[in-house]
Amino acid sequence: MAVGARGVRTLFEVTCLGDSLTFGYPHFLSFLLGKEVNRLGFGGQASDYILERYCDGPRSDGVLIVWAGNNNFDDPEKVEADVAAIAAMHDDPGKLLVLGLVNGDYPGRRRGEAGYQQIVDYNERQASRLGDHFLDIRSALINRIGGQNQSDVIPDSIRRDKIHLNIRGNWLVAQMVYARLKRLGLAT
Repeated sequence: MAVGARGVRTLFEVTCLGDSLTFGYPHFLSFLLGKEVNRLGFGGQASDYILERYCDGPRSDGVLIVWAGNNNFDDPEKVEADVAAIAAMHDDPGKLLVLGLVNGDYPGRRRGEAGYQQIVDYNERQASRLGDHFLDIRSALINRIGGQNQSDVIPDSIRRDKIHLNIRGNWLVAQMVYARLKRLGLAT
């Protein structure tokens, strides 16, 4: 059992797998959990590449947090299949948490546009399929920062560019992931 800086205890190894959005929040999650987490972020990569890297690398039976598909959101069936394949390789579905897609402030991904609807529909399907093991991080961040904006994108106050989160945004993601892990009984 690891004891961390805040005295928080967790029995499990934790791995964060995903694209470039996975670069920031694991640092803060590590602090909240009181132990180092494995960081497997692959910047600019689509879900199939992330699946391939996960297949090729060492895996544990600990907690797996997957945030993949933001670079190929426009092929939601492929993202779903890749995330399902990653989940199937993980030995314990009770220790899996999938984070939803986010829509950056790009043309085509704003409210009323085709990419936006693909992202929202994907998140709804995953929420229905995975229940509490899915976290619609897009909606959670928007709601946490004060509700929806006209484009219904992540507020610029927590982004450093059109999609990547700044320090505050990553801290919020870590807090939300930590809260969900606690709800799932994977952290105390």
